[in-house]
Amino acid sequence: MITVLAQDTADSTSVTIAVFLVLTALLQVALWVAAFVSVMRQDRLTGGGKFLWLVVIVGFPLLGSLGWFIFGRSAQLVKAMPA
Repeated sequence: MITVLAQDTADSTSVTIAVFLVLTALLQVALWVAAFVSVMRQDRLTGGGKFLWLVVIVGFPLLGSLGWFIFGRSAQLVKAMPA
């Protein structure tokens, strides 16, 4: 009986960890895709600025995506706006 309880507890712990990891991975992918789309839709950045941000986002998916949403939207690599 103790062996069955120990095994059942281990199984539920494994399932809990697996669910947590899957949800974390899905959130990370969603953040990555949102950052990628946000960079591509940004009109203020030059082609080079977009390329650099995409390299950062692809190279460092979590930190790059967070960096874009925290710092990148106000990046200084901007096109000159016509008057």
